[in-house]
Amino acid sequence: MDMTRVRAREWQAEKEKERKKEIERKKKRKKILFRAGIGILLLLLAGLGVYGYQTVRNMIGLHVSVYGKEISRQTPSQAAKRITKAFGDKKIIFYEDGERVYETKLSQLGYSLDQEALEQSLEQLREQNRKNGKQMSQGLNEIVPYQIQKDDAVFSAALTVDHFKIDSERFDSVSAYMEYSEEQGKFVIVNDIQGNRIDMDKLKQYVEQSLDENFKEELLGANVIMEVNRNVYVPAVVTAESEELNTKVQGLNQSLEKYKNTSITYTLGAATETIDSDTICSWLIISDDTVQIDTDKPWAYIEDLSTRYNTIYAPRSFVTTGGQTVEISNNEYGYQINQDAEFEQLRTDLESGMAIRRDPVYEHAGYSRNGTDDLNGCYIEVSLSQQHLWLYKDGGLVTETAIISGLPTKERETLTGAWPIAYKASPFNLTSDVYGYDTKVNYWMPFVYGQGLHDASWQTAFGGETYRTNGSHGCINLPPDQAALIYNTIEGGYPIIIY
Repeated sequence: MDMTRVRAREWQAEKEKERKKEIERKKKRKKILFRAGIGILLLLLAGLGVYGYQTVRNMIGLHVSVYGKEISRQTPSQAAKRITKAFGDKKIIFYEDGERVYETKLSQLGYSLDQEALEQSLEQLREQNRKNGKQMSQGLNEIVPYQIQKDDAVFSAALTVDHFKIDSERFDSVSAYMEYSEEQGKFVIVNDIQGNRIDMDKLKQYVEQSLDENFKEELLGANVIMEVNRNVYVPAVVTAESEELNTKVQGLNQSLEKYKNTSITYTLGAATETIDSDTICSWLIISDDTVQIDTDKPWAYIEDLSTRYNTIYAPRSFVTTGGQTVEISNNEYGYQINQDAEFEQLRTDLESGMAIRRDPVYEHAGYSRNGTDDLNGCYIEVSLSQQHLWLYKDGGLVTETAIISGLPTKERETLTGAWPIAYKASPFNLTSDVYGYDTKVNYWMPFVYGQGLHDASWQTAFGGETYRTNGSHGCINLPPDQAALIYNTIEGGYPIIIY
């Protein structure tokens, strides 16, 4: 029993000893593990420190942005990618009449940043921040150089008329034009109408210029709003401000004013005929862009004037001193309007803008007239049957005298008719190879075909039947004193009526 106890005690003691050794071994292992952990921790801390140092060294900055885009803790390469993407994603929104009509992005317009060049700029920024100790600075907003690229083909493809749809059909601009306003009595300009058809070249230019300006102010960030309006619409070919159009309207209105201020008064002795401005305006042909005289109407006026006031060549009714009315068929005295020349002069006068007073342009003009009366109280009357002459001046009888006319034969008779005295001559030699005479007279006043008035000192008596036996060769013989009186009273062109 005692041995058993002894062995039991020994076994327990051995166990206790083993237990203590095990405890000691565990303590040693814990110390080893602790020391190893400390070492590993130190190694980790050291690694983290190296990693953190390298990370800070490679990044542009701890709290930094470029053109407002946050790129904190990023390398130049990472930041360049982010900025390039932000640039390409920038929205371009087009509005027309207050409605959004098209939305795209810079990248879809063919715009991009040169990422490689941008990365180089960011590397330079990082180096500057290292040197200046700004990598850990707060709230930096940096500006760096950049290069924008543009793909023209993509740009054009993104800006086509199909992208700018509106609810209604687009319409073309309508040019300004001139027209005559009856209400205003003048030419006016009808304003052009601005259409909304887009001029794609103008739109592209507008987009390019707008983006260039936007990039200077805000490379990244806010959307770009663009207005589609008349600045990019196809304009009217002619606008109301057109210098050429305004000059033409002004010229036409000036022409109208000239016509309105023009009048032509024809003087026909004391009688007058007036073409007033209302008549002239009634002759105008006014279209939307021209004003001109309807030439048929002035022609008709001149023809009518000629019909009423021409007196030569047509048979003439003449009231004699004795009160009888005789018809004068050989009427070569009087007035005749030169219609062609008068028309040209009238056209010039109509353009003058003045009140003009003048005689008509005559082909033939008599001595004096008062309207249709082309004698006007000034004429020589000769009655062959009475062998008598009367001289009237300004409506009064100046003288009357007996005469001797031509011998009443076919070859020597005095011609009847109305003529102007061609001219006067004093003295004058009357000659004839046919009849063989050469006679000097003091007063010579021819009227037609070599016949004329002259003094005849060789005649012993005048009047009566003398002409039947001692008549002239067609001239009208006068007593010398009467010839002198008549010669000194009349002038070339003075009318003589013989019946």
